[in-house]
Amino acid sequence: MKNTFLLFLLSLGMLHAVAQQPSEQEIQHRPGLQGDSIAFPLTLVDAFPFVSVKVNGVKGKFMFDTGNKNYIEINDNMVNLPRKRAVKKGQVGSGQSFITNVNDTIAEVEFKNGLTFHNLLNINSANLDFLQNNITPDCIGYIGHDFYKGYLFKLDYVQRKLTFYKATEERKLSKDFLKGEKLLAVLNFETRRLPNHPMVHVKIGGVDFLGSFDTGQYGLIQLEDHAAKDLKNKKLLIDAGKNGHNDEAVNVNDIVINGTLKLSVKGIAPYTLEQTAPFRKGMQITEPNYICFGYRFFEQYKTVWDYEQKKIYVLEK
Repeated sequence: MKNTFLLFLLSLGMLHAVAQQPSEQEIQHRPGLQGDSIAFPLTLVDAFPFVSVKVNGVKGKFMFDTGNKNYIEINDNMVNLPRKRAVKKGQVGSGQSFITNVNDTIAEVEFKNGLTFHNLLNINSANLDFLQNNITPDCIGYIGHDFYKGYLFKLDYVQRKLTFYKATEERKLSKDFLKGEKLLAVLNFETRRLPNHPMVHVKIGGVDFLGSFDTGQYGLIQLEDHAAKDLKNKKLLIDAGKNGHNDEAVNVNDIVINGTLKLSVKGIAPYTLEQTAPFRKGMQITEPNYICFGYRFFEQYKTVWDYEQKKIYVLEK
């Protein structure tokens, strides 16, 4: 399964390399949120958040993946798209190749909450059978960053709810998305080459890390050998045996994000520099030590992500 995650990260990096200038017609026929706020019921499959949807009448689930930049991306192994156009061929680190396709048109995308789009143009698709085989057989694709452009979102794994709020001037002042919540920390973040990856400063036992957030994984840690030895000696990096997918896992203690939020995470994947090299380049990561916060972080908190203000609000779950 760990190799599947690496495949996933690598393939996304290559998919994002397809750059096209949309026409005015295409902009009018792209999916995007509507209204002041809208909520989606979440389904958690293992560590991954999904929303229910029908694409051209085929029922399935989109993964809500902040690591994906696209509006939506369709699994053309599930949905028959006879007029798809191949635009790029790539190869991942494990040697498998894939084709990125573009589609005109997707007749209908209908979400469980009633949000519906018709005749979508210039929509990406690919054969995502590795997600079907390793996560859920009805994975019909992804929702990515461009889908919620201009909106904040609140991610709540306890209530199984994903809520989007339009980023308005009034909301910047009122912060109504925090009403009734207990605020634990406000994390200011930066972005680099990819605007969908929030990045923060992290210390673990005095060792500096670059941190990022991604809903499409459990979480991972990669560090230099001398730093790993130091943290193991301090009992801050602890072998946790095998996880449910028979991959190595570690528990990490004494994590401090931006000097304000202190926490621990259990059961994340240890990665080598070689394994992180492909997405390090794509994400412009130059720091020697890196940690990505995924499911093992989100199961502990509710979070609100504000890309415009570059803030993540961490709330008591």
